[in-house]
Amino acid sequence: MAKQQTLVDWAKGLIQDTEYSSTDILNYMNEAQDRIAGGIMVIYPDGTQVKSSPLPNLAESDELTTSTSNAYISMPSDYSRDLHFLVSDTNDIRIEILSSLGELLTDYPNLDNTSRVSLAAVSGAKLYYQGMPSTAETLTAYYYRDPYDMDKYQASTISFTASTSTIGDTGNGLSTFYAGQTIDITGTTSNNTKHTVATVASDGSSLTVSGTLVDESAGTTFTIQSRPDGIPTHLHESLLVNYTAMKVFERKSISDPRKMEDAKRCKALFNQAMFNLESSIERVPESIEFKSEVRYG
Repeated sequence: MAKQQTLVDWAKGLIQDTEYSSTDILNYMNEAQDRIAGGIMVIYPDGTQVKSSPLPNLAESDELTTSTSNAYISMPSDYSRDLHFLVSDTNDIRIEILSSLGELLTDYPNLDNTSRVSLAAVSGAKLYYQGMPSTAETLTAYYYRDPYDMDKYQASTISFTASTSTIGDTGNGLSTFYAGQTIDITGTTSNNTKHTVATVASDGSSLTVSGTLVDESAGTTFTIQSRPDGIPTHLHESLLVNYTAMKVFERKSISDPRKMEDAKRCKALFNQAMFNLESSIERVPESIEFKSEVRYG
């Protein structure tokens, strides 16, 4: 898995323009992650174009509670795409997911059927369902989430506690990191290594890691950087760096049309990497473990 700083340095070497800061480049890379996760048109050698598949590493599940006054609720805040499985934990049944809200409205134009939930459809960031139970049901939704943005945080208020594997920050700046992310730490005396984040305090005052830390006090500027999320390691450079360079060269071509050739070259490399990504994604759906009493209806 490529380090964030390594990817930024590679992009800088390709762009060769100090006008674009590390922050600018990181923003483009995060944009690339979001676009790839959300789906990009992939062009096959025969000219066929298809929307890229969800990234398996972004598979997620979450519990939802139905409303008793409306036939819709919000999807989880990290929902990106492809609700592919929905179960009523309350009634132990699988709920059929329709292809669109329009299909649901064809059978239930007023969304006023009062019964247990048996059908559902996603529209935007909302989950619509029928029936509408008089007592709230608990649903478990299986979907693909947004990727976590890469971030870089530097502060002299960061400290390390070995006994609890905790990184603390009196500046409360750690809330931009997420459980499950891989982070790289630099600038310390004894903690310059990578870790997987286990938990993050909501106020940004601390995070815990799954690895071992060494006690170290605040006072010196330490740096924490998170790595890419969801994208296979072997495609980090070809996807994120080429996308970034493509976007920069496209902007530069406004004042220097010759840069469009550089943009086209990076775009071709990015498109090839997207084809490689699509070709590598397993098409057989992953099995989902349910409670033994779950019935399929």
